Amino acid sequence: MLNFMNIFAKLDSNNLVISLIPLEDYVSSTEQDGVSFCQSVYEDNALYIQTYPDGSKRNKMADIGDYYDLPTDAFYVANITQNNLNPSRWANLPNNTSYCVNYRASSSTFTGLIVSTYFNRPAQTFSAANLRGIPTTATPTGTPYVIVRDPIDRFISAYALRTSGVPAWLPVDQFIDWLVQQDKTKLNAHFIPQVNLIGIPAPSGIQYFDFAKDLTPLAIALGLPTPLPVVNVTDISKKPVLTADQISTLQTFYSDDTELYNSILKT
Repeated sequence: MLNFMNIFAKLDSNNLVISLIPLEDYVSSTEQDGVSFCQSVYEDNALYIQTYPDGSKRNKMADIGDYYDLPTDAFYVANITQNNLNPSRWANLPNNTSYCVNYRASSSTFTGLIVSTYFNRPAQTFSAANLRGIPTTATPTGTPYVIVRDPIDRFISAYALRTSGVPAWLPVDQFIDWLVQQDKTKLNAHFIPQVNLIGIPAPSGIQYFDFAKDLTPLAIALGLPTPLPVVNVTDISKKPVLTADQISTLQTFYSDDTELYNSILKT
């Protein structure tokens, strides 16, 4: 029986994946062995990069059409579309409260607790996975609660996550240049302004919580167990150090978020 354990992505001249080639162990015991085998079989000078089905290396398992970025040595989804037409996501809970899913602001922790407490499902590492099959609405039906994060810190965390749906392979300066040209109302949920996730205007009676402070009172209000677990912490080594000009550009882009967060700090 043949043992196909190693998979190699073939790239075109634009570093897009055009095919995936499974190789037997004996011809690809090292990555270079696999690359040399592919080049000899296909008689070309194409670039072949090993990809891992479990996504343990190079960001994700490569798919046809993905982009390979040499500086970060990683695969990313290349089809970038900004069409987040209904960004606001409120989870309405049985105890007459509602929680706004604000990405990169403890959303994985709270959506995980919500699905395990109220929907009898195991929590997943990422908030988007927790939301699958869970009803959410654009507006809350109970007392509305939301966690708000300093917009610069939130951007740094989201950029370090290297999420799909944005050109995550770009260096941070180029990424910011791309970001500020987008329609902010349709951006990927990790980068859309928090005010858009909350809703414009904000729901009546909304209660804000600062991401940087103790969130135990929020968990109690939502009827969730404590102490809170630590989920999906961003690797600090992947967080960029921003220049003063970059911070100023982002503060302008996220001016509504900055105003909202500053108002929370004063309360």
